[in-house]
Amino acid sequence: MEEYWNVYDKYRNKMNKIIKRDSDERLKDGEYHIVITGIIQNSKNQILITRRNKNKIVYPGLWECTGGSVKAEESSIEAVIREIKEEIGVEFKPTEGRLLGTVKGNNFFRDVWNFRKDILKKDINYNDGEVIDSKWVSLEEYANLYNIGEVVPSGEFVIKMLKIKELEEER
Repeated sequence: MEEYWNVYDKYRNKMNKIIKRDSDERLKDGEYHIVITGIIQNSKNQILITRRNKNKIVYPGLWECTGGSVKAEESSIEAVIREIKEEIGVEFKPTEGRLLGTVKGNNFFRDVWNFRKDILKKDINYNDGEVIDSKWVSLEEYANLYNIGEVVPSGEFVIKMLKIKELEEER
């Protein structure tokens, strides 16, 4: 199914422009789209990470927290909930998500969301073929996997956001 993105300016104001993902039309300088990352933590503060299919063109076989792009006319929270359901079959309500923060990249804004739920391995379904495995890891284990190159580059945002969250909770 074709996917379309709203285009935003550097202040995250929606421009009067929509582009088709993977088309010849590319974002120009000063144009952005919104991507999301969903961090799911259990009651032990472990992070649920998933392994990308080894047939993926970008970052095949690497671990990540669920993420993707916000489709045209979709909100950030709707996108992260959709991506989680599509990739691992787990459902959340918008009220269960907490926005940890936004990171601005070269041509994107990345919203990092946090959810809390104890999920059993048997309750995870790899629905769309993008994900082939999952596991619960501590933040330290996740950082170690990131440091040895087994986590997608956006893993850096996950580590930073969770460390900030931990500091806030300690106060």
